[in-house]
Amino acid sequence: MAIRDRAEDRVERILDLLRSRGGRVTSARRAIIGALLDVSPAHVTADELAVAVQRAHPEVHVSTIYRCLDALEELGVVDHVHLGHGRAVYHLADEHHQHLVCSSCGVVVEVPDAVFDDVTARLDAEFGFRLEPGHFAVPGRCAHCVESPEIG
Repeated sequence: MAIRDRAEDRVERILDLLRSRGGRVTSARRAIIGALLDVSPAHVTADELAVAVQRAHPEVHVSTIYRCLDALEELGVVDHVHLGHGRAVYHLADEHHQHLVCSSCGVVVEVPDAVFDDVTARLDAEFGFRLEPGHFAVPGRCAHCVESPEIG
């Protein structure tokens, strides 16, 4: 029961954030947030999210789900990120993090925003460039793939 209570608390915190930013709480938005929490911490495409929402709420039309995702992103409640060459994936924005993606096995590693603080400060100081790393993942190789001789 405690896990469910924490999930419900998180839904309410996210809905409060939505309200505080001028957004309306609709049944479709509540369903999307609930579906994102159900798959958390996974990242889902809009299509995968639509399937999950419609499974629980068949009355919510697919076009409504896409419009809601756009509105929730504009309000800063949902983020989307490109983890590679595929479609963008979505996740709730209440727990900020960045993404590292292994170019060998595809594993996604979530890291705290602070990991990029030094490079962000250096780019700003030396080039006047403000890095916004959240939209794209940083490619590389995970520890397992680096240590595995059979993986290129």
